[in-house]
Amino acid sequence: MLNINHGSEGLLTAVLDNPPVNALSKPLVDALHDLPEEVDPQDRMVVITSEGKHFSAGADLKERADMTDDEVAEFVQYLSDTFQRIWEIPVPTVAAINGSCLGGGLELALACDMRILADGASIGLKETSIGVIPGAGGTVRLPRLIGESRAKQWIFSADTFSGEEALADGVVDWLVDPEELDEEVAEMFEKISSNAPLSIQAAKRSINRGLSKSIKEALEAEQTAYRSIIGTRDRREGLTAFKEKRPPDWKGE
Repeated sequence: MLNINHGSEGLLTAVLDNPPVNALSKPLVDALHDLPEEVDPQDRMVVITSEGKHFSAGADLKERADMTDDEVAEFVQYLSDTFQRIWEIPVPTVAAINGSCLGGGLELALACDMRILADGASIGLKETSIGVIPGAGGTVRLPRLIGESRAKQWIFSADTFSGEEALADGVVDWLVDPEELDEEVAEMFEKISSNAPLSIQAAKRSINRGLSKSIKEALEAEQTAYRSIIGTRDRREGLTAFKEKRPPDWKGE
């Protein structure tokens, strides 16, 4: 359901593998729920991608149809909690998207820090077209990402958007040729892994914690994050490397 590979350089790759469309069945969601526990201290980035032609078409509607109302409510809460756990992964996360990315599939991608989309893919939140709403973070994360008005357009219309439209609206960060998707992930990993790992993690904590706070509270969170790295070996190494005009040797310490 979810194939996990730890690269030797610190890239953790989680591959959705639930053919034919990587629907978010209970077993797959269970595996995604456990994904944060797979992140090792030496991992520098997590990429969530997929096997087959599609990233994820969203909910397993056949499975959902056999649930009682209470079971549906419980499962959607579990799905939301799972995506929140992914959002809280301490290292940068990237969704590498090909094919269909719909409903819960897009909500999964929104729980990642960044999104790379293969050209030709289709993307959207389809829930209102089947009588529900996005219930795993879609109505919360999308407005914070692209603004209230555009998010309402996406959710109210239940349209399927093209890669060009998703890029223009800011739902995805990069639009690449399908054969360049892995290359784009590798390039992003190279950029991130060249920087101090503890600094990256502190920056992510500061951003995430500040999103739901006032400016004053967010600035306090930023100072807390900054103070957490002042005494680190890596901060001293960064200063020394700059003085000696050489690449820094980060240790994550």
